[in-house]
Order: sequence, then C-alpha cells, then structure tokens
Amino acid sequence: MGHQCSPSTSKCPMSPPSYQSPDALALKKPCSFHNSPHNPTPLPTSHNSEFLPCAVCLGHYRHIVIDCKAACTWDSTHKTIAECVNKGLFTKDGCNICGRWQWNEGCPKNHDNRHFCSGCAATTHGSQCCPHAQKSCSADTLQT
Repeated sequence: MGHQCSPSTSKCPMSPPSYQSPDALALKKPCSFHNSPHNPTPLPTSHNSEFLPCAVCLGHYRHIVIDCKAACTWDSTHKTIAECVNKGLFTKDGCNICGRWQWNEGCPKNHDNRHFCSGCAATTHGSQCCPHAQKSCSADTLQT
C-alpha cells in the first residue's frame, strides 16, 4: 500500500490527545465486544466523550492505543486497517503510518507517504477526523 499525497490543510481544530496517568490506566477492563479479549470495553458512563478516537478501532473508549488489537472498528462496520507494532502504527500489510498525522493538528514533517488516516486510509484527514470514528457526545445529547 504505497500512499503518495501531500499534507492536508483541512485538519480539525482541536487540541492533541491528552495522556492518561498510570492510575487512570489501571481502571482498564478486559474487552467484551466482538467476543475478543483484545478489543476495548466502553465505560458505562457518558465520560467516553472525553477520549479522542483510538487510531486503531476509532472508538472513544478508555484504553491504551498501542494495546488495541481490534479486528473491526468500534461499531463492527469496518475492518481495521491499522495495528500497533512495537509502539509504532502500521497498516496490516506493514506500511508505516504517521502517528502524529492522526492528531487533529496533523504533522509538520515531510514524509507525505505516511500521511493518511489510520481508520480509512484517506489522505485528507487523520483518525481524529475520520468519518468512521465514533462521534463524541455531550451530556445534553445523551438519552436516558
């Protein structure tokens, strides 16, 4: 999969992902969707909207991205195209994906062949703006 592209100037205007404390990561639960222990489990509260989409499964779940082994996206509608290998982001066929490009701000480096979405392979955005990513919800849009 050889992607040739130029960086997008239409990245989403949001802040970069925040890092979680080791205490917060200790709350990680084993996964249940897709009946696989490698898929993230959503939190039972509305706090999922605080997390940016995972670069692999595109879900707003509290989990460590480099540990995400999901075979399908958060809603089971698409096969994942990315995986983490030794803390790096790669396509399933071994092409390196720029992890920084997945952030809303994009990446200033000139390695355009690595600048594509880890969710759908589009060159116009990263995973934070992917149409396949789980939409964050605000408290006033939640149904009770």
